[in-house]
Amino acid sequence: MTFLLGAGSIRIDVTVTQALPSSVEVRVNRAQELTRIFIGRRPEEAPVLAGQVFSLCGFSQSVAARLAILNAADLPMPAEGRSAAMAGLLAERIFEALRALILHWPSLLAGAVAEAGQYLRRALTASQAIIDDAKAMRTDHISLAANTRRLGAAAAGLGIPEDDGLSRDGTACAAIFRDIEDDRTFMGRPTDPLTAGDDTEVIAHLCCDAGYSTLPHLAGRVTETGAYARLCRASGSDGPHLAQRFMARMRDVRLCLMQLHHLAKGQNDPSELMAGGPTPGTGGFGAVECARGRLYHQAEIGVDGKLCAYRILAPTEWNFHPAGPFVETLRSSRIGAGESATRSVSRLAVLFDPCVGFKVGIRDVAHA
Repeated sequence: MTFLLGAGSIRIDVTVTQALPSSVEVRVNRAQELTRIFIGRRPEEAPVLAGQVFSLCGFSQSVAARLAILNAADLPMPAEGRSAAMAGLLAERIFEALRALILHWPSLLAGAVAEAGQYLRRALTASQAIIDDAKAMRTDHISLAANTRRLGAAAAGLGIPEDDGLSRDGTACAAIFRDIEDDRTFMGRPTDPLTAGDDTEVIAHLCCDAGYSTLPHLAGRVTETGAYARLCRASGSDGPHLAQRFMARMRDVRLCLMQLHHLAKGQNDPSELMAGGPTPGTGGFGAVECARGRLYHQAEIGVDGKLCAYRILAPTEWNFHPAGPFVETLRSSRIGAGESATRSVSRLAVLFDPCVGFKVGIRDVAHA
């Protein structure tokens, strides 16, 4: 979900005292006025515009926008449209999870790099074919099944196992796992996932609080969204925390592939992938579970039939909130100093999967 109009970035500054973070400052910098480009547009333009403006997860953005517009107009999404949207959401989620892991991992992946590139390209081709059909609202089960097999083969080539086992030796995912399997820098903490049950409260804040899209909060909670939050109960509480987060990402890819196979057989249930509803006045919202977590769009239609308000809340704002789960995990961990601390913080950040690039700054007060 990086903006094409000024991609934005995250700055993570950590002050270390005797190997422990004594202060953590996270600043998310991106174009905050982007939603203004929706104002004054015809409602039907919003999904197309959302898909064009965002360079990552563009299909997820367009589906969230479409749901918001339909709910604002009190219109249902046709059944065929729901099936097509689900296929595109799942395909995009799989590719984005794979792309982020392979391209953003802060350590070299030994001899797996060259092979990883070709498998990523295959994953992109297969996922884009599914998304193209979804954009055209085509639900060709034969084509979907074939492209899902291709996507699954590319994921397997990158090291996504067919079950809860480990990645095949020689793959990129196996190299990443070896990098972190014995890393006990970070301690696990109870995870409070953002779910569909929170939609009403989130949307109420989003509509009333001008700053909520940049600093979202739910009273008394440290809320997280994304693969680890979705699967935290299945991830267990033992073992190195980075490895748990990594395994949750792989499990999420497998579950999405399984759902695509079900869709190809005509079986679907969109409730876990997308939701929406009306908001006060002539407004509506849409929510989708994309690669990085729960994404919200909220739209209002004026008396002239054009959009008079538009709001977007991305997953990164929850996970990298100044008092959010990334910061809380970091604060309680012995990260070392210098390059060791930079490497540890970078690994944790990649596994929290921000939708913009990040930079890590470490200051050791012992050498200040």
